Amino acid sequence: MQRFEYCNAKNCTQELLALGQINMKMWYLFEWLTEHDELRHGTQAEMIKLYVDEELVAYSLLENYEAATDKKKWHEGVLYQDLGVIHFVTLPVHRKKGYASLVADEMYTKVIKPLLARYNDVHAYITATERAVPLMQRTGIDSSHLVTQFYSDLTFKQKVVNQINPTL
Repeated sequence: MQRFEYCNAKNCTQELLALGQINMKMWYLFEWLTEHDELRHGTQAEMIKLYVDEELVAYSLLENYEAATDKKKWHEGVLYQDLGVIHFVTLPVHRKKGYASLVADEMYTKVIKPLLARYNDVHAYITATERAVPLMQRTGIDSSHLVTQFYSDLTFKQKVVNQINPTL
């Protein structure tokens, strides 16, 4: 039986740290939370975990920047709002079973889509990293809300503006 669980990462860090260093970026985030109880600049770590037969098989974490004051940027008279970075992990023994896609769909439907809907007066976007890109693209997220060049030396205009507003 499949079951989704929604939580703020600070409420389940011990469970996730016990899994080991499956995803280094999130490992450090979980360690930070155990030591400081909050992330910096108002960032929240929203999670959706998927359990199958009461065993954790995959999860997604959105570093939600909605409350962060440093994630708005004016570029050529247009306001851009970075709403966060999305990550996915499937535990190694459960890979290639479609669990990551299930989690991506749930994260998009229940968390990201409503988040984006609150920001229809600016150019709001979510950033997907590496393996998260195809997962997010398959959810049906509009390409004008998805940035895929997070880890690069590209300029803001190349990474964000040209990707979500190719006509500008």
